[in-house]
Amino acid sequence: MTLLYDAAYLVLAIISLPAFLKRLAQAECAKELLKQRAGVLPASLKETLIGKKVIWLHAVSVGEVMAVEHFIKSLLQECPGYHIVLTTVTPTGQRIAKKIEGPRVSVCYFPFDFSFAVKSFMRDLQPECLLLAETEIWPNLITEAARCRVPVGILNARLSRRSVRNYTRFRGLFHPLFSRLDFVLAQTRADAERFESAGVPQANIEVLGNMKYDNVSLEDAQGDLNLELRSKWGVSKDDPVWVAGSTHAGEEKILGRVFLKVVQKYPDLKLVLAPRHVERSSEVAGLLNKMGLETAFTSSPRIEKSSYKVLILDQLGILKKVYAMADAVFVGGSMVPKRGGQNPIEPAVFRKAIVHGPHVFNFERVYQILDEEGGAMLAMDESELALALERILGSPAENERLGRSAYQAVVSLRGATEKHVRWLADFLASETELVKG
Repeated sequence: MTLLYDAAYLVLAIISLPAFLKRLAQAECAKELLKQRAGVLPASLKETLIGKKVIWLHAVSVGEVMAVEHFIKSLLQECPGYHIVLTTVTPTGQRIAKKIEGPRVSVCYFPFDFSFAVKSFMRDLQPECLLLAETEIWPNLITEAARCRVPVGILNARLSRRSVRNYTRFRGLFHPLFSRLDFVLAQTRADAERFESAGVPQANIEVLGNMKYDNVSLEDAQGDLNLELRSKWGVSKDDPVWVAGSTHAGEEKILGRVFLKVVQKYPDLKLVLAPRHVERSSEVAGLLNKMGLETAFTSSPRIEKSSYKVLILDQLGILKKVYAMADAVFVGGSMVPKRGGQNPIEPAVFRKAIVHGPHVFNFERVYQILDEEGGAMLAMDESELALALERILGSPAENERLGRSAYQAVVSLRGATEKHVRWLADFLASETELVKG
């Protein structure tokens, strides 16, 4: 099977080569990225890990890293004898992960899923446990972990209907991998059922909720932050602001057309647009310029109000603050197929009126609750999106009602991180007793 997995991964690697080269260009040190992904750990990291009980935690990119940040801190408090090695795939994820790095947390890149790279990585780390965030099924990694008798589990686990269909299409390849998972800590009952149908034994699945609900502070400092950001970017106190967060290719053109329609009714409206991948900022600006919209970038040292209609976030890690200045929010990845939507939790915590498109399978549960509780509005197309924005901007009472409902819905879902930590602490303790026994 290892030869088959290597061959399949080689095909995938060839197909993904353009995207990988793009990521390589974004890395702070391309040579180090290549070495680590080939399974070669830095000498300094190997030295750090001597004599340590290591937990290997993999979080593929920015969203997953942010989801496990609070979990890492809490787990280390609960389990003082462990050291965590946090791996990512993308350079942007690596930069966010580096902010978590400390005396008991090391950060590096995830190895390619070639058998030689995985074996080298596993040999140097010698982890007590391997934790995968959300949905990370790597054949050679899971196979090698099983060979080395390293327990493997998925945290904050989710599995979409489409993913289950894809896995079951190649059941002979993937069913043995799912059956080897020692535990799956699922976000929802629906996720648990999908993992079971993919091959995970029911006894190895627990439903603990979504840790992303816990990663945003509930402290209400948005008033001061709102005024601070408006002053910084030349937006008047009374100007309506529409924030479109985490947008994907294909959505910006839709948002531009909607903005051109809505701005006729609200001429002082500003659109603050945050591409999901900041490296697309210039591309997005060019597209909007061709539509006749003046743009500016948040990284510019000085921005005049009159110089733009659309402000583009070209900086990492500030979107959650930017929601504070919004009168209406569109959460991206939801108006184009196959993206599955982005996280609506941050604007909900800020009590913002949220609008989203129909493609939200990655966050199915939270959108379902938001829609049912009146904390968000579903727009099936750009015409409905324009109508929703006009409704929100035209009615302060409706705006406040939507925001309050969104906040209450998210608060009711918190607590998953604590459950994950308690479960893992018990699991690690039982594994230690098993080894002693």
